Amino acid sequence: MRILFVCTGNTCRSPMAEGLFRKATEEAGVTERYPCSSAGFCAETGAPASENAVLACKELGIDLSAHRARRLAPEDFTPDTVFAVMGQAPVGILKAAGVPGNRIYVLGDPIADPYGGSLETYRICRDQLSAGIKRLLTDLEALHAGS
Repeated sequence: MRILFVCTGNTCRSPMAEGLFRKATEEAGVTERYPCSSAGFCAETGAPASENAVLACKELGIDLSAHRARRLAPEDFTPDTVFAVMGQAPVGILKAAGVPGNRIYVLGDPIADPYGGSLETYRICRDQLSAGIKRLLTDLEALHAGS
């Protein structure tokens, strides 16, 4: 199973979610069990994470400085991919692309895009993502324990 965090541009929410998830899986000792990455529906390939996303995550010891945006690609649509999204809006898009509903996880409803916002706006987003990541990891571990 692979986790793919998806937002609009892959410069704010999804890279923060990826970083938070990596940290959570490291702390839980399950990094190898859940490989992850991130992408955007409308990403400008190669764009760095936004400055405030980098700063908000750095406060938690998460380094996003090497992140480069990428667009969601056909090769992302594999049977073992779980798509973690920021609200209900992308669910219909992913279902229309053939992704089964049980492979789509909504982290928040919705987690607002902080693009262009203040550092405080990014902190709020980061904290909302963190809560969603905790739920996701708990749910994944419950599935793993039941398999």
